[in-house]
Amino acid sequence: MSGLFGTLNISKSGMFTQQRCIDVTSHNIANANTDGYSRQRAELQTTKPFPMPSANNAVGPGQLGTGVEVTAINRIRDSFLDYQIRVEKGVDGQYKGRDKFLSQLENIMNEPTDTGISKDIGNFFDAWNTLGTNAKESNSRSIVAQNTLTLTTDLNHTYNELEKLKENTQTVIKDDVFDINSKLKQIDQLNREIIQVRVAGNSPNDLMDRRDLLLDQLSEKFGINIDRKQFEGNNVTTSDDAKSKEAGDDGRPPLAADGTTNLNLVQAQYPDQACRFSYVDTINPPEGKKAGDAGQYTIVYYKNGDKKDSNNAVTITVDIQDSTDANGVKTTAADKVKQLSECRVLWADNDGVALNVDTSTKSQGIVSGNLPQGSSVKFENLKMFQPPSGELKGYMSVQKDIDTYEGQMNKFAKALAFSVNAISSQSSDTIADITSGGKVVEVNNFFVNADAQKKGVYTGTDLSKIEEAEQDITAGNITINQAIIDDPMKIKAAAKYDGNNRPVSGESDGSRAVAVQTLRDSLMTIQNIDSDNATKNKKSDFVSDVLTLDGKTGLNVIKNKTGGMTLDSYFKDTVDRLGIQEQEAKKTVTNQATLLAGFTQSRDSVSGVSLDEEFANLVQYQHCYQANAKLISTVDQLLDVVINGLKK
Repeated sequence: MSGLFGTLNISKSGMFTQQRCIDVTSHNIANANTDGYSRQRAELQTTKPFPMPSANNAVGPGQLGTGVEVTAINRIRDSFLDYQIRVEKGVDGQYKGRDKFLSQLENIMNEPTDTGISKDIGNFFDAWNTLGTNAKESNSRSIVAQNTLTLTTDLNHTYNELEKLKENTQTVIKDDVFDINSKLKQIDQLNREIIQVRVAGNSPNDLMDRRDLLLDQLSEKFGINIDRKQFEGNNVTTSDDAKSKEAGDDGRPPLAADGTTNLNLVQAQYPDQACRFSYVDTINPPEGKKAGDAGQYTIVYYKNGDKKDSNNAVTITVDIQDSTDANGVKTTAADKVKQLSECRVLWADNDGVALNVDTSTKSQGIVSGNLPQGSSVKFENLKMFQPPSGELKGYMSVQKDIDTYEGQMNKFAKALAFSVNAISSQSSDTIADITSGGKVVEVNNFFVNADAQKKGVYTGTDLSKIEEAEQDITAGNITINQAIIDDPMKIKAAAKYDGNNRPVSGESDGSRAVAVQTLRDSLMTIQNIDSDNATKNKKSDFVSDVLTLDGKTGLNVIKNKTGGMTLDSYFKDTVDRLGIQEQEAKKTVTNQATLLAGFTQSRDSVSGVSLDEEFANLVQYQHCYQANAKLISTVDQLLDVVINGLKK
């Protein structure tokens, strides 16, 4: 349409379009400080010109424009920067999680200080040295007993604090699982709304911003992989589980009838059948057995990590056995129990029921069903979640570290108990005074198992139980024999004793105490003690090849072992390793903060709202609006001339 009315329509479109641009600018300014908001821009385009080419107007001066219109309101977003930030957030979350608990682990170890275990070890051997040179003094034996009690008490306390820290880590994992499932539910809801809006032909910019913000937060918990689908729908899974083996790529649900599966946490096509996570709360060994033994374990997991409702608790039976893979690598039941204890997170269906995977050669890793209340399953069929990065991986790795440090402390405690007991009793076996009735009167071991001592094992009639109790000594239960606490004079310092338990060479003989003191510098294969293997942690296995007769004193003493370590250096190596791990975590956290700051700044420069830029745009749109209004006013005057002026 040409003429004054055509000009009027052009100006009208200009006013309406500039009004829409002002609305977009106002929305940007209002959300300048909104977390996750991406600035928006109105895309302008000329409307269809007049006239359109046809047989009737093939020749003419040209087409006349008919105005302007807003074709779309787009958000400004760089998907590659989003990808980089989410990858780095995963790494950042992993090491922040490690740093959080490793720093607490350092505080528990309390090294190096004047009140730490290293100081206790020094005091322990100093007391034996004093006893060796002053065997006649009763006070010397009291000092040995009290310094030993201090050492064992601190070992017990440190071990118990490590156990509490592990429990705290598991609580944080449980809270994270609940939080992750909550975020996944929100993302799923936003995903549905976005698809509905896009199908209607509109741009759900604010909804996509909210979804991207949740995805950023989710990436801190674990590494995520995003697969974009039509109508701006997203499939979300972990970066290591983007697709299961032999999985189809058509977005089928995880429990498809043909066994094909995509382990998606958010699904565009099948939103109601996406996966979730559940939390393993308790792991109970078979009745009459210890944790780590093979057998039928009772596992209790909570659907979606929600422990507020007892109805969410699901009890299943898991068969855990030693196994050997195709490459001949053996995995013990103890290793599997540790793996489950450290992980604690299971893949689950949308209702939170844990998944059961097929481990057959043909269909390995394919979901074959789920594990509701009362189910029985082999360990290999549990679908445990192994995050590639993020806070969850950090917390799980810290649990593994805690298990490692507990194992090293247990080895230290066993080595200390076995070696001191061997010299104190002058035998690699348990030595006990037994009455004619077969009752144990007194066990001649310096260190004992506190748990067994409370149960009266050391005053029972079964020597095999006493040996088993010594075999089960850990940093958590090692203690000094109560008989010695009650009467420190029972500490044997001399080389030999007669039938009346008197030193053959006189009260001043402290050669046996000196032999204990020399353990400070003795090289022993402490690292070879296997706390999880009953056949490799006996005193006889540890000291039989290093217990040798000293020709001068006639004592059985510990000789140096090639490739061995001293007790003090072994413990210090454990502390040093912890310090290095914590330094690595702190350094990585610092580096990641710098890296993330750079990526975030780059994204903000693209997607962030600049008030100066928006104010400049506002002025521009204002002037355009006023100019279009002036055109309408001018056309109005011209129409007045045409309509009213021609009457004259």
